[in-house]
Amino acid sequence: MRTRQRTVSALVLAVVGMYASLLFASTAQAATAYRYWTYWQVSNSQWMFAQAGPASTTPANGSVEGWRFGISSSRADQTMTPQFTASTAFAMICANETAPAGMKRVALVIDPGLKQHAPRGESPGAVFTQCVQIQESANGYDVLRQAQPVRTDNGLICAINNYPRQECAEVVDESAMQSSAMDATVTVPTSDSSSPFPFIVGALFIGALGGLIWKLRKRT
Repeated sequence: MRTRQRTVSALVLAVVGMYASLLFASTAQAATAYRYWTYWQVSNSQWMFAQAGPASTTPANGSVEGWRFGISSSRADQTMTPQFTASTAFAMICANETAPAGMKRVALVIDPGLKQHAPRGESPGAVFTQCVQIQESANGYDVLRQAQPVRTDNGLICAINNYPRQECAEVVDESAMQSSAMDATVTVPTSDSSSPFPFIVGALFIGALGGLIWKLRKRT
C-alpha cells in the first residue's frame, strides 16, 4: 500500500512539474515585440506615455507632444522616450514663436529612434522639432500631420515623413530589441485579450492526473 502511495505521489509531482514548465513557457512566449511609432506628452517636466490616441487628445497651448519609433514588448516603457529634454522642450522649440488669436503653440518632437531598430534597408533620420501653430481645437493628430506627412492604417500611425517606408506595427524578433548601454527599447501596445494557452495546459494537466489515478486504482 505504501509503495502504491509513493508511486501516486511521484506521478502527481511529475505531472505538476510538467504543468509548471508548460505554463512558464507560455508566459515567455506571450511577450511579442513590435516596431512602431509611440506617442508621448510632457507632464510635470517629464515625458509620459500618452493615455489616449492622438485623435482623442487635444493638446493645450504651451504643451509638448512627442513621437518615437522603436521596438518593445512592454507598454509605456519609460526608457524609450523621445530623445529631447522634456523640461526645456517648449522653451527651446517655441521661444521665438507667437501664436495669433484663436491659435495655439504646441512644441512637437519626432524621434525616429535607433539604427538597430530600423527596418532592413532603412536608416532613421535626425530628431525633428517644430513649434506648431494651429487652431485651438486641433487634436494631436492634427498637430502631427501639419508638421510632417503621415501614413495611417485603421487609425494607427504607420509612418511619419515616410519612415518606415512600408511596414506598420511590424511583429519582430525580440533579439532586435538589444541596443547600446546608453539606449534602450521602445514602447509597445499590448492586447487586452489574454492567451488561452494556460487554460489549455490546465485542462491537459487535469486530464493527465485523472488518467494516472484511474489506472492506479484499476490495478488495485
